[in-house]
Amino acid sequence: MHQISRRNFVKGMGALPLALALPRIAGATEPLLRCDLTSAHGREMLGVLAGAIRKMRAYPNMTPLHWSWQWYTHFVTGTTTKADEINRIFGTANTSMRRLAEETWDTCQSHSGQDPNYFLPWHRMFVFYFERIVRRVSGRADFALPYWDYTSDDPAKRGIVPVEFRNPDDPVFGPLYRPDRSDLANSGQPIQSSNPADPMRIGGPMGKANFEMVGSDVGFCRAINSSIHGSIHVLVGNKLGMGTVPYSANDPLFWVHHSNIDRMWASWNRGGGVNPVNAAWAQNSFVFGDASGRTSAPMNAFFDCATLGYGYDAYIPRPGGTGTTTSLALMKASSRPPSQRIAKAHGAAELGAKPARVTLLPIEGTVADGPVLGLDPRQPAQRTYLVLKGLHTWAQPEVLYHVYVSPTAGARLDQDSHVGHINFFDAEFHDHGHGAMGTALGENLYSFEVTDVLKRIARSGNPNGRQALLVTFVPGGTPTPGGKPLVGTIELVRE
Repeated sequence: MHQISRRNFVKGMGALPLALALPRIAGATEPLLRCDLTSAHGREMLGVLAGAIRKMRAYPNMTPLHWSWQWYTHFVTGTTTKADEINRIFGTANTSMRRLAEETWDTCQSHSGQDPNYFLPWHRMFVFYFERIVRRVSGRADFALPYWDYTSDDPAKRGIVPVEFRNPDDPVFGPLYRPDRSDLANSGQPIQSSNPADPMRIGGPMGKANFEMVGSDVGFCRAINSSIHGSIHVLVGNKLGMGTVPYSANDPLFWVHHSNIDRMWASWNRGGGVNPVNAAWAQNSFVFGDASGRTSAPMNAFFDCATLGYGYDAYIPRPGGTGTTTSLALMKASSRPPSQRIAKAHGAAELGAKPARVTLLPIEGTVADGPVLGLDPRQPAQRTYLVLKGLHTWAQPEVLYHVYVSPTAGARLDQDSHVGHINFFDAEFHDHGHGAMGTALGENLYSFEVTDVLKRIARSGNPNGRQALLVTFVPGGTPTPGGKPLVGTIELVRE
């Protein structure tokens, strides 16, 4: 980790210009540090958060200071619709608070089909304004939201829900407890322990060269969203908690989870990652209810947390080696060759409690011209991707599914054939406020670079990968029955 002191952070901030229009932390005399919640300062801030949540839950009316308002900003409970819930709470009177609820509730990005690159900016805004509300409710102008460092290399922290979130009877931290979590989460065991491979590794996403998708490489924003972000939700919560979009923001863990996701973005920027420069796109604004009422700001006002008046006590370094992630120069959009679909599965993969297998076969007109399907020895610089689209489930399976690529016979499912994992966090129908359930699915696209896996198959001399490949989906634990999760389209793409 890159450690920084408060003094050095403030010194560095002095060289940065401050845009007067930015919603900088009100009343702050110096930039605030969001700290690891296991540190002394982080635990102090966690106590402030717990006290504020207790007060927010006790507010008699629905205002932005009420806990449920913040929950509903992300998504209204899955038992109703946005319109019905607004009518229940506000009646038919056309009040300013009703209008603000109509503007802000169910606006989570990007889990209901919106631009996937809104994910990081919108959640930074959401957390920022929530942090201001905690300052107002608690009376602590120095409050900075701590983060949960679940990807820490320390085995005492990696994937373990902090003890402060697991004791409902604690006089200070009791409000942080929720019963709607997995058994592993609320018993203090590593939430990833039932998985055949470690889903806490973030070297791949942190090594991305581009914020946005380029070719078949999903880019940093989507990689963080679909991998570690969604995985933590699924591993922590069940269908009435963090495991589903409509209920996730009702768990206090949501906030320290997203503080850590925001830290990943800030770390990626410090490591050289560049945010989108499309002026029109970056000027898109979102409305929130914060401590002073209605507020709105464009996304690019939130591209740099330093100009907002906060930073982190430690940053995640860009990985020196990122596995199958290629060099920055190769991944830049200007240098990528056009995509070529090489092979696909003839049908969806229906997942369940046992491993599910589908066969990739050459697309009509494509010739298998190498020792392994997807490799072209005449084009050694080309990269090959396994692209999964159209994920859907009728109910959360509450597990991750690990993905392996291997020859059709004579190969084992091991680390050499493991290409990644998928989750179904935003792959369940949910009403986005207008009863249009059929349009409320997230993007549900995964793309794994499998070049090195295919090269290992070629080196092994196994002939069963030349004309076809096997893709296997293995559940990381026992899925909840009835979800019937599936992956709609499975393709091999070379570029």
